[in-house]
Amino acid sequence: RWARLHVSVCVSFWQSHAMPPVVGIDLGTTNSLCAVFDGDGPRLIPNAHGEVLTPSVVGVNDKGQILVGATAKELRVTRPENCVWAFKRWMGTDRKVELAGHEFGAQELSAMVLAALKHDAEAAFGEPVRDAVITVPAYFNDNQRNATKMAGELA
Repeated sequence: RWARLHVSVCVSFWQSHAMPPVVGIDLGTTNSLCAVFDGDGPRLIPNAHGEVLTPSVVGVNDKGQILVGATAKELRVTRPENCVWAFKRWMGTDRKVELAGHEFGAQELSAMVLAALKHDAEAAFGEPVRDAVITVPAYFNDNQRNATKMAGELA
């Protein structure tokens, strides 16, 4: 009962003070998603393709453009050497991968996914998103948690 009252008070405060949106992000190994808690409760934010799940995949097309999400996932079939996935498993390590002549670590790759989710949220809200809560698995150590925090700051 107290939790419901607390949530209700927080939502009322948030609505009456026109605070900028704070999003919650699940940065997943396979897929990632973004949500917001508004006056109607939690709401998943769709990406540019209208889906709520964004594949945690980064790739580079033939023109050298960085692709994130579903378009990058398509490269896994046609140009697997030009994309990378499951990099969340490298968080907190020095492992790097080369894409289009540039080396990227898990932090930079995760930041690209986070930036795409941020862009989708900003498109949905029509205003900048400056704050987010990013989930990490319970088994992540300090290096992995700090790497995830750095990825969020880079995004």
